[in-house]
Amino acid sequence: MNARQRIPTPAELGCGPAEVRRKYAAERDKRLRTRGNDQYVEVAGDFACYEADPHVAPGFTRAPLTETLDVLILGGGFGGMLAAARLAEAGVHDVRIIEKAGDFGGTWYWNRYPGAQCDIESYVYLPLLDETGYVPREKYAFQP
Repeated sequence: MNARQRIPTPAELGCGPAEVRRKYAAERDKRLRTRGNDQYVEVAGDFACYEADPHVAPGFTRAPLTETLDVLILGGGFGGMLAAARLAEAGVHDVRIIEKAGDFGGTWYWNRYPGAQCDIESYVYLPLLDETGYVPREKYAFQP
């Protein structure tokens, strides 16, 4: 924009703060269900098989631990691993990640079907690229 161009007002654009809030509320309302948690099926009975991790040997368990930590992270998916990395950068090293699955990876751990790809661009999804020096070869990363 050069010095002679004027920035239009929200009213001129037809999308002032009130209109943006209204649009966000309308989109949120599309996702909300009046049944709340009752809309979900209990993982029991016919669905009990979904409780098992198909990527570990039957009967897989970990030994219980009793420890005092500074930080406990629930979930070893992308968010949990990133939180642990950022805590380490900040000097917090007394951290434990608890993961229900047999290994880390979250969505990538569970979804191993042929041709599985991330639905978010690699450069956005991987905030540690600068630190690791890795450059994705694909716009949308494939599950190995």
